[in-house]
Amino acid sequence: MTKINKIIVSLLASFAITTSAFAGELTVTGTAKATYGTLGGHATGDNGLGVANELTFGANGELDNGWTWNYAMEIDPGTGATTNSHNDDTQMSLTTPYGSVAVCISECSLGGALKWSANAYSVPTDTGYAEGKTEPTNISGYNNMQYHTPAGLLPYSVQFKAAYAPSGSVTMQSTNASSVARSATVSSMTQYSATAVPVDGAYVHVSYGEQDGGVASGLTDAQAYEAGTVAGTYAYGAFTVGAGRSWISPQIATGYTGATAVESYENTNYSVGYLFNDNLSLSVSREKSVPDTMTPGVVVYEQKTTGIQAAYTMGGMTVALARAKYDNPSYLNSDDVTEHILAVTMAF
Repeated sequence: MTKINKIIVSLLASFAITTSAFAGELTVTGTAKATYGTLGGHATGDNGLGVANELTFGANGELDNGWTWNYAMEIDPGTGATTNSHNDDTQMSLTTPYGSVAVCISECSLGGALKWSANAYSVPTDTGYAEGKTEPTNISGYNNMQYHTPAGLLPYSVQFKAAYAPSGSVTMQSTNASSVARSATVSSMTQYSATAVPVDGAYVHVSYGEQDGGVASGLTDAQAYEAGTVAGTYAYGAFTVGAGRSWISPQIATGYTGATAVESYENTNYSVGYLFNDNLSLSVSREKSVPDTMTPGVVVYEQKTTGIQAAYTMGGMTVALARAKYDNPSYLNSDDVTEHILAVTMAF
């Protein structure tokens, strides 16, 4: 990680001492979405009706040496009846002939856990119902800095990215911040990813992340957190198929004496999408997550999710209908849950 830090710091220093930048451009993009969701089976939630929006304020410019910079800030609605919208994701990046560097506050995903999706609307386990599936931790959940190799430099559009979160902090920090409270569970995180387009219509994403223990575990763990993902999609004609597999070794604190701690998870995901015409798309997907406990003989239950979706696009508006069936939510031997969502999304 020392070499990555030196690369990032060197490029940031070059940005700081380089000559003046040309005037930048300000942009505003986003989406507005209205949804109606219902739950059936063994579920405690009620039918939900909501409207959400996500605005991204962006700025970009060019230095007089040809390097470019970008800044983005997202404003999302808060949760609860009286919570106002707030600035929750921010990033600043600098692109040079030697690659790009970025400083990201709860932003800049490198994970590939959802890159298998050919779903018409969304990954079924990434909607409103909290089914409890364990996914690899993404470094975008922490304040981090990144380095990306130049786009188009390597054959098959191969690009490598590396990121480092110097603490487990998820707090929005102003500049010159140094008194960040130490996390009880995570002292730092490192994540790497590689992407490629091996043939026309194909996309491959590989990612790996690891964490160091926090204050509560004495900065060490009996089992340190590690997670890796291999995922990809392939489009041929009207069909798109996707598949992915993730392996997760959760953090287990030193001195843990319980009998049911999960030692690992293995997730396997598949999806098939079909473009009926230029406007209508259909999809089916299947997700399975299998936990393994530390103690032999302890019964564990695998979680399965099946999704069927359809989406119709008219210009900047998309109307989607999604149905998901969850078996053994939160890895418990409980009744199944079904979720139906009707969504109308406006992009601008």
